[in-house]
Amino acid sequence: MKKKFKIWQVVLGVCSLLLVTGCGNSTESMTCTRTMNQNGIKTSLKYNVEYEGDYVSRVKTVETVETDSTDILNTYKEQIESLYSPYKDVEYYEYNVDVTDNKLTSTVDINYAKVDTDKLLEIDSANGQLIKDGKISVDDIKSVYESLGATCKND
Repeated sequence: MKKKFKIWQVVLGVCSLLLVTGCGNSTESMTCTRTMNQNGIKTSLKYNVEYEGDYVSRVKTVETVETDSTDILNTYKEQIESLYSPYKDVEYYEYNVDVTDNKLTSTVDINYAKVDTDKLLEIDSANGQLIKDGKISVDDIKSVYESLGATCKND
């Protein structure tokens, strides 16, 4: 009977520890945003960065362009689709570009914890500015977004 009691004490202790520590999950997030309004074109950029420790695990972006000119929206759409099309077959790298009414919305979801970063480097060697040893530093990606004029805040 005492042996069973001790086993239950250990099990309850481990369960309590997991509850207190959150099962070791230490994912944090940061959101970087910027809005602009120039020459009748309103642009909104939002980058949500999930990270564990010093390294990015996932990036979700939403970029919008609003204007009354369908020609401008179609030009933006062609340029964005051309930029992302080399990544269309990369697993864990998803993107979508949509034009509805007077608004273009571009969404990207990259799961850096699972994506083949070597493949990203093959597609575009410029990715090497961020990808180092198969990982992306939170500080590096924050610097890139801030260089675009975005303001970054931890959530």
